[in-house]
Amino acid sequence: MRRVKALKAKALTALGLALILILLAVSPLFAATAPATTSTQTWTDSAAIHPVSHTDVTVVKEEKSLYSVPKLDKPVSYPDALNNIKWLRYAPLDPNTGLVENYTKADAVIIAVSGMHAGNNGFDTLGKQLVAKAKKDKSMNVEVWAIDRRVNNLEDLTGLNACEEAGKNAKTPDDLKKAGQIINDYYYNKKPVPGGTTLFQGFLTNTASYLSEFGLRVAMEDIYTVITTMFPDQNVRKKKVYVAGDSLGAVETADFAAWDFDGNAATTGDAGYNNIAGVLALDALMTTSAVPISQDILKFATSFIPQSLQRLINTTSLTTYAATLAAIRSGSLSVFLPTSELGYVPTTYLGAEVTAMLADAAPDAESSFYQSQPPASQLDSRTDIMLRVAMSKDLNDFLSGVILQKRVRWTNEALLGIALDNNFNPITMNEASMGFLSSVDGKAQVEEKSFPFIGGLQNMLFSFIWNPISGFMPYAKMYIPKDPEARKTAWTGPLYTWVKYNEISNNTAEANFARKYTTSEDEVTDIHDLAKCLYDGPSNVAEWYYTTRFFADVLIASTAGSSKYGLNVLHANDLSKVPTTIWLNKHGSNIGYAKMNRVTPTAVLPGTHLDVMMMSMDKHSDNSDKKLMLWPMCDWMKSTTATK
Repeated sequence: MRRVKALKAKALTALGLALILILLAVSPLFAATAPATTSTQTWTDSAAIHPVSHTDVTVVKEEKSLYSVPKLDKPVSYPDALNNIKWLRYAPLDPNTGLVENYTKADAVIIAVSGMHAGNNGFDTLGKQLVAKAKKDKSMNVEVWAIDRRVNNLEDLTGLNACEEAGKNAKTPDDLKKAGQIINDYYYNKKPVPGGTTLFQGFLTNTASYLSEFGLRVAMEDIYTVITTMFPDQNVRKKKVYVAGDSLGAVETADFAAWDFDGNAATTGDAGYNNIAGVLALDALMTTSAVPISQDILKFATSFIPQSLQRLINTTSLTTYAATLAAIRSGSLSVFLPTSELGYVPTTYLGAEVTAMLADAAPDAESSFYQSQPPASQLDSRTDIMLRVAMSKDLNDFLSGVILQKRVRWTNEALLGIALDNNFNPITMNEASMGFLSSVDGKAQVEEKSFPFIGGLQNMLFSFIWNPISGFMPYAKMYIPKDPEARKTAWTGPLYTWVKYNEISNNTAEANFARKYTTSEDEVTDIHDLAKCLYDGPSNVAEWYYTTRFFADVLIASTAGSSKYGLNVLHANDLSKVPTTIWLNKHGSNIGYAKMNRVTPTAVLPGTHLDVMMMSMDKHSDNSDKKLMLWPMCDWMKSTTATK
C-alpha cells in the first residue's frame, strides 16, 4: 500500500512538473515576473484645468516595469535595462478607497503604441482625458497603458527629471534658472544632480551594436507578454483588451493583430487577433503596409532626404532587407535611424523638453533658453539643421546659416509654439494646432515661408496629385517672424508672444493679429497639454535612440517570406476579423492616403497629426469636443465588448 501511495505521489509530482514545463513553454505569464510600480502621479480633471468640461475625476498615472528577458535573433551582450518592458498606466482613482481602481475590473484596457521617434508620454493628454471622461460621462472604467519600446530604457533622464522636480518647486524666476542649470551641469559639465552621486555617461553612439537585435519581433512579443501576463484568461483578453497605434504605431498595431506568436499559422489560438477585443488607428491607417503609396512616388518623395535614409526607406524586398540587416550588424550602417542627420538626436530632444518645462512654468517670461545653452562645441550640430529647416524663409535663407530661433525675442510659450505648431513647423509628423504668434506692443510681423515646402497646396492641386504627397506636405500656410532687427543683432526687436488655441476668438489686439493668419476652428490643442506630453513624469514624448533595425523590420514585415527573419505577420488576411476604428485628422498625415486607398474612417477630426492625441476637450461648453472622439470611442468599445 505504501509503495502504491509512493508511486502515486511520484506520478502526481511528475505530472505537476510536466504541467509547469508546458505552461512555461506556451505562456509568457510564467516567463515574466509581476510588474513593479516605479513612479506614481495623480491628476484631477478639475475646473481649474478644464473650466468647461471638468469631471472632477482623479486619474492615477503609474509607470510599470515588467522584468522579461527578450528573445533575440543572435546572442549579444546588452545593458540590463533592456530586460524590462515599461508602460505608463492611466487609471481612475476610486473615490471611496482613495486607491487606484483594480485593473482586472476595468471595462476596457487600451495598450497604446507610439509612432516613429515617439515615447509613451505622447499619450499623456489622451490617456488622462479618456479615463476621466469615460468614468464620469459613460460610467466606464477605461484604462490606457502606453507601452514603450525597450530602447527607451536606455535614455538617461536623470538630469531632466531632477530639473522637472526643481522647476515644480520653484517660487521665483531665479529658482527656475537654477532648475535649468541642472540640465547643463548634468549633461554637459559632468556634475551630478543635486543630492545625487551618479554622473552622465554620455549619449549612445554607433558602438551600441547590440541594438541590431532589438527589432519588431521584440516589440510584438512585449505587447503579447504584457497582455497575457496581466490577463491570463484569453476570454477576458478578447473582451476587454484593445491595442491602439498612433501614426506608424498603427502599423505595429496591425502587425500585432496579424502576428503568429508560435510561428505556426495553422494554430491560431496564439495569433494576435485572437487575443484582443479590437484595434484603434490614430491619424493612421490600420494596415500592415508601412508605405501606403507606390514605389515611384516614394522615390520622388525621398529624393530630398539623406541618401542613407533613402536607401533604407526603399527596403522593399527580402534581398535588400538581408543586405540592410548585414550592414547594421557589421557596423557599416548605423544602428540608429539616419533621421539623425536631420536633427533627430538627443540634444534636440533635451532642448525640446526644457523648452516645454519653461513654457509651462513661466509662459509669459522672455526666453533666455538659447542664451544659456552650453557652448556650441558641446552640442550636436545636427540640431541646428532642424532649427534652420523650421525657420528659413527660402533655400537661400537656409543656406545662409541664420538660425532665427537663436536671434528673435520670444516668450517661453512662443518658443515652444513655433517649434511644433503647424503654421511654423514644416515637419508634418511633429505638428499640432495650438495657436499663433503675436506681440503685446503690436510690433510683431510675420511673413510666409516656402522652405522646405509650400503650405496649402491642397487648395491648388488636383487630388490625384495632392493625396500621394500629402503625408509629408503641410496643409497650412507656413510663417516665420519678419524681424530685420533680430537678423542684424540677436535679441533685439519685438517680443513675440503666443495666442493660445482658445484665445484666437478673443477681442484683444494679440488675438486680432493672430486671426489674420488662422481661425479659432483650426486651433484645437492646448499648448500646455502638449508641453506636459514632452516632459511630465518619468517618461517623455521623444525616443532618443530610434533604431534602424526596428524601422527596417516594419518596412519588410508584411512581405511574403519575412517569417524567415522571425517577422511572423502570417495573418494579414485575418485583420478583417478584428473590430477596428480609425480616427483621422482633417489636416493630418494620412487623410490623403485614406482617400487614395478608399478607406472610410470612423471620423475625421479637426487639426493636424499630433492633435488626435493632444486636442483639448474643453473648448466648447456644449460637449461637442467630447462628441468628436472620446464619447464615440467609449461607445465603440462598449459595442464590441457586448458582442463577445
